[in-house]
Amino acid sequence: MMFLNAQALLFDMDGTLVDSSSKVAEVWSAWCQRHDIDFARVMAIQQGVRSEDTIRRVAPHLDCVAEGRWVDQYEADDCTGVVQILGATQFLAALPSHRWTVVTSAGLQLASNRLSHCQLPIPAHIVCAEDVSVGKPDPEAYRLAASRLNFAPQDCIVFEDAPAGIASALAAGCQVVQIGGRQKLHPNILAVLQDWQALCVVSTRDGLLLSLGEMALSY
Repeated sequence: MMFLNAQALLFDMDGTLVDSSSKVAEVWSAWCQRHDIDFARVMAIQQGVRSEDTIRRVAPHLDCVAEGRWVDQYEADDCTGVVQILGATQFLAALPSHRWTVVTSAGLQLASNRLSHCQLPIPAHIVCAEDVSVGKPDPEAYRLAASRLNFAPQDCIVFEDAPAGIASALAAGCQVVQIGGRQKLHPNILAVLQDWQALCVVSTRDGLLLSLGEMALSY
């Protein structure tokens, strides 16, 4: 058993609270066909970053903002195949509303649609693609989320699945727990969980106390 203390919890969305992998592959396949761009190259770099930033890397000659909106709208219009990560509903329900939020590279409409589709709450202080001038792996998003909750980044635990998001959280000064995978994606990650079923949280006078079951850890 492992115990962690925090003032607030910050959650990535895709790959952390919801599994949208099939829909993500579908939309990027459609976009690549429209522009005759290598699908494998896009999939290798898109995880955890804003759509416009992915497009800027593979097709800088295009209107990256407009193309990013096309990708996000495609995803927002149809959430078929998007499911919540096991145990997410129960874990979020145990948290005081002022001690958690979502920090996602998706736009607000897409994030709201996906969370609602998976019957997960939309937090009041959610941080989305439109809220930052620079997306992950820049630390702006996680610093903003901590600020909106009135906590210091170092007092927050971030749950992330993607290298870009992990880098963003660590650069912001947060602690990080990885969701998914069999190996740590960064040496400073505290633990690796496969889902939310073996993670418990209790509110205390000093904040939040998390207990991570041994079966949930992977190194």
